Amino acid sequence: MPNEFVKPEYLEKLARLRLIDDTFMRKVFENNTPATELLLRIILQDDKIKIVKYLSQYTLTNLSGHSVQLDVLAQDACGRYLNVEVQSKPDGASPQRARYYVGAIDTAHFPKSVDYRTLFDTYVIFITETDVLGKDKPIYHIERKIDESGEPFNDGSHIIYVNGNCRYEQTALSRLMHDFFCTNASDMHYHELKQRVKYFKETEEGVQTMCKIMEELKQEGFAQGEAKATLSSIKSLKISQNWTTEQALIALNIDKKDWATYIALL
Repeated sequence: MPNEFVKPEYLEKLARLRLIDDTFMRKVFENNTPATELLLRIILQDDKIKIVKYLSQYTLTNLSGHSVQLDVLAQDACGRYLNVEVQSKPDGASPQRARYYVGAIDTAHFPKSVDYRTLFDTYVIFITETDVLGKDKPIYHIERKIDESGEPFNDGSHIIYVNGNCRYEQTALSRLMHDFFCTNASDMHYHELKQRVKYFKETEEGVQTMCKIMEELKQEGFAQGEAKATLSSIKSLKISQNWTTEQALIALNIDKKDWATYIALL
């Protein structure tokens, strides 16, 4: 398998990857409508879900705040926005993060001068490796309600947590979670998932694609590390030498085109 990106370390990592790992999940579901419909139909218990618009690794940019990259964002024939996130670490699926994602999706897809009552429903679904809510349930549905009456608020926002530990029962959801934790395609239940996992793990083209992604992530990590070190040096020079930000940038020989980036991070 001659390819500059195919290295033993990447092949070993690829062999261990599962759908619960976000990098792998994004590629398997990328432009994969059958797999996305399967996933959503099982979680939402709605066999009629039809995806009409699909986005993978979709970034919601907030110029004045925190931007987020979504694992999967789809829109169905009813207009609903359906976001699915996988989290292998408990702290990555906090209630506050789910709340922020709902707002970010609404903001990004709601045009100006449109009646708020036309806002489509938004679903944020976290698939977690462990039972992060700790109530020993296979799935959790979080809906807003009116405390005084107990009635639903019906604002169109829906948050769902799927407990990855529920993979040992004889249900469609359990079989789905079983597949999310498989490292081998041959062990999976659902053809829509098995086919794509096999492609990225067992075909030459698929393996090369995944190895290239791992190389890019590695280089991106190096770049982020260098930027963090440079930022630390700027702060140190400003304090120790009582310099302005501009003086520190000049002393460190930082290209002027990158000045705005570092200034924004200070």
